[in-house]
Amino acid sequence: MKKLSSYNILYVGRNWSTMGTNNTFENLLKFFPKSVSVTSKDLRSFDNRIYRYIKKRTGNSCYSSLSAALEFHAFKKSIYNNIKIVHYWYGDHDYYYGYLFRKIFGSKIIINLFFSLEELERRMPNKLHLKNADLITCSGKAQIEYLNKFIDKKKLAYLPLGVDTQFFCPSRNKIKRDKNLIICVGNNRRDYVTLKKMYVILKRQRPNIKLKLAGSKEGKDFFLDYPEVEFFPFLNENKFRDLYKKASLLILPLLEGGSSQTLNEALSSGLPVITNNFPNLSDYTNSECVLKFSPGDYQGMAYSCLKLLNDDKKIMAMSKEARSHILKYDYSNIKQTLISIYADYLGFEIMENR
Repeated sequence: MKKLSSYNILYVGRNWSTMGTNNTFENLLKFFPKSVSVTSKDLRSFDNRIYRYIKKRTGNSCYSSLSAALEFHAFKKSIYNNIKIVHYWYGDHDYYYGYLFRKIFGSKIIINLFFSLEELERRMPNKLHLKNADLITCSGKAQIEYLNKFIDKKKLAYLPLGVDTQFFCPSRNKIKRDKNLIICVGNNRRDYVTLKKMYVILKRQRPNIKLKLAGSKEGKDFFLDYPEVEFFPFLNENKFRDLYKKASLLILPLLEGGSSQTLNEALSSGLPVITNNFPNLSDYTNSECVLKFSPGDYQGMAYSCLKLLNDDKKIMAMSKEARSHILKYDYSNIKQTLISIYADYLGFEIMENR
C-alpha cells in the first residue's frame, strides 16, 4: 500500500448555478482541504471556437465547451503539482481527454457517474473514453451492471450519493407539518405532465391541497391554468430546508432515474416520498418511507398521496423510517467509503494531513 498525501489529488468539477454550497462536490473539497482542485470558478471564459471544436469531436452531448475548459485547466495545474490521482467528480459531463494525464504525468484517472441508464445511452453514445479511466465510481449499482457489459468490473466501484444529515434534518422544535402541503423539488428529469395530472386529481378530491415547486423553471408552463400553484425558481439551502420541514410529502415524478440529491435531502429531513420505480434509484428508495410506481402512473401516485395525507400515523412512521434509512448516506460515511475505494482499487492510503 502506497501512502499518498491529499496534496497529490486533483479534483475536477463544476459549480452548478442551481445548487448552493451544500452539495456533493463542495463537500468533497471540504473532505480533503489540502487537495488541488479545478472548478468552473477558475474559468474566465470557455465559450470559444477552440473549446467548441474540442467538444464536438467527442460526439457526446453531455460534454460541453465548459468541460473542455475544465480539462485544459486541470492539465495546467498538473504541470505545477505532483498529481497522482485526478478525480472527475462529474465525470459524465466533464471527462473525455483525461487519458492524457496518465500518458504524460502517470496519474490515475477516476471518474464519477451520476447519469441514469437512459442518459448513458442517449447523451453518451461514444463510451470509448470510459475504458481509458483507471476507475469509475457509480452512484447506483444498476450503473455498474450496465457498464460491466463493456468495462471490466474490477474498474467499477459503488460510491453512493451523500447528503448532509446534520443540515437537512427534521424540525427539532416540534413544528407541525402542513397536512395539505406537498412539494416537488428540482428540475432535472422531472415529469411535469404526470405531476399536473396528479394535481388535477388531488385538487378535485382535496380542495385545500397546496402544491409548491422549488428549483424549477420549466414546470411553471404546465400550471398556467392553476395560478394557486406556487413556484420558487431559486432558493438558498436554508429555505429549501424549511420547505422540507413544513411539507407532508415530496412528490417526485420522473422521466428517468438517475441519482437524486433532492430525494436524499427530503428523506434526511424526515419527508416521505412518492416517486417512480427506476433501477438506478433503487439503492436509495428500497425502504418503506418511499412509495414507488411505474413511470406515468399518475392515478396510482395521486390516490396513494391522498391516502397518506389522511393517515397521520402512517406518515409519522414513514417520516421516522426516512430519517433512519438515509443516515447511512451521511457525508462522513461517504468520505470513508471514498478513502476505502482509493485503497482497495488503486492501492493508495490517503494521508489527509500531508
